[in-house]
Amino acid sequence: MLRHTALFLHRDTITPDQQTDMLKGLAFMRFECAGVRALDYGNDLFGGSTPLREVQPWARRPRWRDPHEGPPCNYDTALHLDFDDKAGLDAYTNDEVHRQVASFNAGVSRGELTARVDWWYKGEPLTRRGGIRHIAMFVWNDEAGEAARRNALDAVRHLDTADGVESVAIGENVGTMSTDFDWIVDVQLSDRPAAESLLSGDHYREAMRAVAPATRFEWTARLSHTMRGL
Repeated sequence: MLRHTALFLHRDTITPDQQTDMLKGLAFMRFECAGVRALDYGNDLFGGSTPLREVQPWARRPRWRDPHEGPPCNYDTALHLDFDDKAGLDAYTNDEVHRQVASFNAGVSRGELTARVDWWYKGEPLTRRGGIRHIAMFVWNDEAGEAARRNALDAVRHLDTADGVESVAIGENVGTMSTDFDWIVDVQLSDRPAAESLLSGDHYREAMRAVAPATRFEWTARLSHTMRGL
């Protein structure tokens, strides 16, 4: 299965009605866009970009001051589209409904910071309706060697030993956009308490300690949401 995952960061000016309209547009593409086999979407469960709105820019620690500190906030909205093959993804990309939805999203989100990965995985569409999905996208540090990258991937795979984790999938980007991230981890969890426990616990902390030196960790894109599974 070929999946296109995109994480959106809302503009400060987005209204609650626009947030709802954005979600409606994402769901609409499952039934109206060519090539789509399955779709999942959702808003971040833990506040998204709220810290960016509550803390003035000059009061925040700049990302470039500590590359191992991580991002200042989560992303706000996730979209996952599954296709049988590259032809399906191409049909979706060129579909007029997709273009209309993308145009609306551009007006309410910060397009220059949208995080994207196109990645392959085995089996049926990777979604369990009602469960929790945690997504993290990373950009490799050009100076990181193969050993550091392998260590990062192995550490993330071991998240499947944490309580409440049902599956861990890792995908390397096969997209061609210069703005694409390099790789993604997709963690499925039983419920919100399991997600909260994972993200605040030792398993996740130790995994990120291995990931940070091998990536541009300050640009990590993260989000946790309830799976719709359309």
